[in-house]
Amino acid sequence: MRLYLAKSLEGLSMYGPIYDLGSGVPDKVEDYVMEFDEHDWLMDNLVGRINATCDTLLDDGDVDYIPAEKCEKLISLLDDLPDQFVPQKYIKVVSVLKDFATRALEYNTGIAIEM
Repeated sequence: MRLYLAKSLEGLSMYGPIYDLGSGVPDKVEDYVMEFDEHDWLMDNLVGRINATCDTLLDDGDVDYIPAEKCEKLISLLDDLPDQFVPQKYIKVVSVLKDFATRALEYNTGIAIEM
């Protein structure tokens, strides 16, 4: 139940077709550990929208990588969420997700979401 930002893709291993951002390379990867209630809220309210927007296959227990070109779509999705969609309690995790996606676009890398 983490969000990962690839600060650099150089030297990162691949797990099948995706970068393994959970490999513990702190100078290349930044992460955010979700609280259980943040995980549950994302699963119930945002994962379906992320899957539809970013062509991911996230579900409970899954991990997927979103490359920079799809991070732009994720940022638009998060920007276009209706007012009051995100309860105050979950603003932090959504803000981190948007920050990681924005920085991945800037670095031309990507993010991983581990549910």
